[in-house]
Amino acid sequence: MEIMHSDRKKKKECLPRYLASGANYVSLTVAGDSGGLVASAIHYIAGERKFITETMADSCILVASYDDLDRARREGKLAVGFHFQGCNPMHGGLAEEPGDTNLVQLYYDLGIKQALLAHNRRNISADGCHEDSDAGLSTFGQKLVKEMSRVGMILDCTHTGERSTMEAMEIYDQPVIFSHSNPKAIFDHPRNITDTQIKACAATGGVVGACGWGPIVNANNDASPEAVMKHIEYLVDLVGPDHVGIGLDYVYQPELTTQRMQRQPEYYAPTKDMKSFGYDVPLMAFMPPEDLPKLTELMVRRGYPDEAISGILGSNFRRVAKQVWK
Repeated sequence: MEIMHSDRKKKKECLPRYLASGANYVSLTVAGDSGGLVASAIHYIAGERKFITETMADSCILVASYDDLDRARREGKLAVGFHFQGCNPMHGGLAEEPGDTNLVQLYYDLGIKQALLAHNRRNISADGCHEDSDAGLSTFGQKLVKEMSRVGMILDCTHTGERSTMEAMEIYDQPVIFSHSNPKAIFDHPRNITDTQIKACAATGGVVGACGWGPIVNANNDASPEAVMKHIEYLVDLVGPDHVGIGLDYVYQPELTTQRMQRQPEYYAPTKDMKSFGYDVPLMAFMPPEDLPKLTELMVRRGYPDEAISGILGSNFRRVAKQVWK
């Protein structure tokens, strides 16, 4: 998953790395709660659509439906979708009437195939994982979840507060994902999720993607395949391999994440807590796509069946997409 950034020259260099590492699909962040106005979101999406369909046409396919995943595989290309990290652009203050959800269908048609309800902090829909109050879904958030289900947009509960995720999973009547979250039982961090959340996600038929972002892997900012494998093992033992995936959360310019956190710390967590959450390190570690074969080797060594490995590497997320996307 790529962090939103306008440097498409760097992105052009990075996307082929996923393909070379065996990936079939990647989802790019195109908007979120920070600066989440409708006009800016649509403007950025338009630029990304042009970038994928023109500049990257030789190696990438912009996903419009599930069939495009198969087409990309046949043609040896990387399937690319978009997502929001926080649903503020779904409202944006420009709705016809307070609380309408008319923008969801538009965004889906533009390529937004999944969306996080919140990104760490509270927004108009839900509480993020760094809110102490854990207040749950707003009235608009409840309507939004129902509309996402109707439209076929995957509900992603990553970065969202526990109560909000539990309420959302009750409302959304299809499989839910945590695209890049780790179990708190392995590393107790606000960005990680409880056994209760993991089991609830599995009960929907959904998938938890073990994340390769150092600050939520362990206290040492270690994003090695061996460190990420500990989270995968725990998830498999808890809910079975059919509900486990990989969500690297990789960014092609890691230094930009640190710089953005320094410029806008309140967007990520209470400022006083940045150090305790591991958000103040000079350069945050990310497991790169080139480490996916190493992660596969670790699963083989542990005796995971081929079918389980295939599922964790992507087939489980594909199953959710096939069921949810319309």
